[in-house]
Amino acid sequence: MIHKNEKPFDRLAVIYNVNDAVTSYFSIDDKLGHWIDPCFDAIYWNEFIVYGIPSISNENEMDDDLEDDLSSGIEIGKIVGCHIAKSLIENLGAEPYVACDDSDAVLEEMYSVLQEHMDEELDWIDDIYYLHDIEIKPEYQGFGYEVILLRQLPAVIVKSLQVFPSLLVFLPRQIQYDEPESNDEMNAIIRHRLEYSWQNIHKDIHGDNVVLFPPKHDIPEKEINRLLGRRNPGDTVPVAYRDQEIYKLYKSAGFWEIGKTGWLCKIIANIFTKDSMNHK
Repeated sequence: MIHKNEKPFDRLAVIYNVNDAVTSYFSIDDKLGHWIDPCFDAIYWNEFIVYGIPSISNENEMDDDLEDDLSSGIEIGKIVGCHIAKSLIENLGAEPYVACDDSDAVLEEMYSVLQEHMDEELDWIDDIYYLHDIEIKPEYQGFGYEVILLRQLPAVIVKSLQVFPSLLVFLPRQIQYDEPESNDEMNAIIRHRLEYSWQNIHKDIHGDNVVLFPPKHDIPEKEINRLLGRRNPGDTVPVAYRDQEIYKLYKSAGFWEIGKTGWLCKIIANIFTKDSMNHK
């Protein structure tokens, strides 16, 4: 028996019902707004399952009757992406680039590209949606479902996540890429320099009792970024590495390339205007 003066739980979890992800996990003693981490809490990976609905046999049957009934639906694929609440990150006192860098390497590359080529546009963009992939099962490919999903994606995001994505961003997978050979000696030197930088921070916090060992070599920032998996300004994706069919498909849905980086984007700030979400 549960007594009124005894709480049956000392922790609670709030579940987001789209993909059963735990979005909040806290102690009952935590204060309201106890902690929000802009590098993680304002960056949300999500997955949408795509169903195909068979043709209606009864002409009198309304489409609305099927919206909440997936008993006859067939799972044909999924949409995987990430919502970056840019304005929220800024309001929490953090830099969106730093938040993306701390969260995931591909998000760091994405925001680096946006800063380099769309810096002025970023001033009025509140929310960014990074589209990781639209996966359609092989037997259902070739029917144009990918383009339909691309054009309807803003509405899916609004209805499911209750956020308005000002910008959709996507990086088509490369069809070939030769990884450079790893230079163990160079990597060790770079790690030494990074450790030295960490020691300097540690010294600032704890005083002069920390003994520092300066790096033996001056390593270019470009090499440090390479080791850490970060993008260097000016990096591009060679045309030979691109799947041209994917680029053609996305451009048919209104996406355009950001510089020569290989990244594609679509500004949809006018989604609810007379131009409509399907405007190319």
